[in-house]
Formats: sequence, C-alpha cells, structure tokens
Amino acid sequence: MYSVLKSDVQTKQGEYISYFQVTDYEYKQIKKGTHKSDGYIKQKGNYKNGNKDGEWVEYSRPYELKTKGNYKNDKKVGIWLTSKEQGKVFERFDYDNNKKLSPIIHINPTYPRSAVESELEGTVTVSFQTHIDCSITDITVTKSLSVDCDRTAIESIKKYEELFKKYGVDCEEKTERQEIKFVLK
Repeated sequence: MYSVLKSDVQTKQGEYISYFQVTDYEYKQIKKGTHKSDGYIKQKGNYKNGNKDGEWVEYSRPYELKTKGNYKNDKKVGIWLTSKEQGKVFERFDYDNNKKLSPIIHINPTYPRSAVESELEGTVTVSFQTHIDCSITDITVTKSLSVDCDRTAIESIKKYEELFKKYGVDCEEKTERQEIKFVLK
C-alpha cells in the first residue's frame, strides 16, 4: 500500500506498507476483526518525493523485527538496529559516524517450574566481571530469590556471555550488576 504524486502518477509519496502473504484462513480472521492486519506487516516507512524518508521498519516474519532505522533523502542515517538470534541480539550501526556500536543483548530466563508452582515472584541480582575479550567471569548472586531462580539467573548470564563474545564490540574490563526479574504473568 502506497500513494504516488498526482503530478506523474509514479513517484511514491507518503506512507508505504507491504504485508506478508496470508493464508485464506488468516485473511478471513482479519476481515472478521479477530486478527489485526498490522501483525502481518513486512515493511513500513514513508516516501518523500520518491525517496525513503523517516523511520523504516522491516520484519522477518509477523511480529519479528528484522531492521529498524531512519532514512533521510533515501540515505540511511542515525543508529540502525538489526535483529539477530531470534530477537535476543540487536546489532547497532551508527550511519552518521560509520561505526559499529555495542549490541543490545536481551536474555529472557526460563521461569523455574518450582517458582511457578509456588507462585514465587521477585528479583535475583547477579554481579559479574566482563573482560576485553568479551568473556565473563566471577558470576556471583548478590541478592537471592530461591536456589532454582538463582541457578536460572546464572545460566542467563552464561547465555549472555556466549552472545556477548559473538557480537560484542569494544568490550572492556569492568564489574557489572544485573537484576533478573521473575514475575508471573
């Protein structure tokens, strides 16, 4: 879906949206209103006189972000995000300074069954040391919730280390603290 300039009937202008192909069943659900069509957006942005301009978002599949950033006069500007590892890692690239930035890494810990069964909610705080080679050592629970939640928090930091080593940029020697929340939904 897009508009064109009235003057030449070819030059794209305004909002642009492309969609993933949907099944007949999904199409019927969208028409009924039980599914939202915005969940099937493949790419969304704006054109200004035929050039990409403003925020553009692209999805790998419904609801799974692939890239996000801004264009100015058909040129990428600012910081762009690219999703990797099923959304656990967002690589960042600063097009204004032509520089790769440290990624955003997000690990969702698995809620331990024992904590779910006992309806245990709370926070585990973990301290650890990061190094120039992006490795992590000295993982210590500084605020405990339960043995199982603590174990899950430590496992999450180890997964974080794997991704940090693979995608990290400009890693440094420092001590970090991270809170890992366990909340029933």
